[in-house]
Amino acid sequence: MIELAECKASLWLKGDELDPDKLARSLGCTPAYCIRKGDIYLSETGEKMVSSTGRFQLTTGWRTDQPLELLLRELLDQLPDDPALWAEINRTLSGKIFCGLMLNSSNEEAVLSPGTLLGLAQRGLSLHLDMYDRFDEPVT
Repeated sequence: MIELAECKASLWLKGDELDPDKLARSLGCTPAYCIRKGDIYLSETGEKMVSSTGRFQLTTGWRTDQPLELLLRELLDQLPDDPALWAEINRTLSGKIFCGLMLNSSNEEAVLSPGTLLGLAQRGLSLHLDMYDRFDEPVT
């Protein structure tokens, strides 16, 4: 089988009590995107919207010809592994690792090591895989 053509991995944390500045200090990293509940933002169409909850995201961005395992390790390496910190984060926020997977064929794969899976589990993060067929015809 062929390794994934293109992929990205992102940490998503969300919750009504999310304070982006405090969370960035606790995690020791700068988010790619963050917003507090109640803050105003512009939608993709330019409409002013009010955030229904707080959100904090880190991302590797899309990568070509790099294994998903490598992107997940890169993301996890930016995050502390302190169980007490993650227990506190998970008490008030929901967290997940979101992976976008772009396929060039019907038979591509990604293999995740036990160490990477353990790193996600120890932080209380679920793994979400969103797969795209690059050659899908748009639905009309």
